[in-house]
Amino acid sequence: MLPSYQPLSQQSSVYASSQSFSGLSYSDIGNGLVSTQPFSAQSSLQGLHNADPNSPETFKQNIQITLEHVARVQSLARSTLSGIEHAYHPGISPMQVAADAAALQQALQSLIEILRQTGVGALPIQAPDLANPPSEEQLMAESSRAIQMLYERHRRMQEGAGMVASLLGASEQVGKK
Repeated sequence: MLPSYQPLSQQSSVYASSQSFSGLSYSDIGNGLVSTQPFSAQSSLQGLHNADPNSPETFKQNIQITLEHVARVQSLARSTLSGIEHAYHPGISPMQVAADAAALQQALQSLIEILRQTGVGALPIQAPDLANPPSEEQLMAESSRAIQMLYERHRRMQEGAGMVASLLGASEQVGKK
């Protein structure tokens, strides 16, 4: 069950320090991308309230703020994923992983708020080039490659399962003798 959304004014601003990620292999975390200073969507937009919301300069600033938030979310997601992947390794603190996950959730909420307030979230995603659609042959070739890859992957999984079953069967027969 997902926690309910809280306004940014009620959320705590807890981000992990770059020192807490020193054991990770992600260069963007270790170089201080994740800062110890509180960060919120409202503080990011305070300087933009006086500017014309339709000016190109404001739009560029909004895009820059959004990119900074996306980078923060990406680094927190990497940190959280690394903590989860290495959960049973020595030196990995479950409390730190939980703090990273909470910070990630807060950063995502902040990003959502930025996207709403600036209008950047309403921008369309780059659509495929409809002027030059792929030919039917290209689509068929791409579909065939994808199906072949899926078939090969499924075949390898079945072979591996068969091998495991035969090894388990052989060890079971040895145990009965």
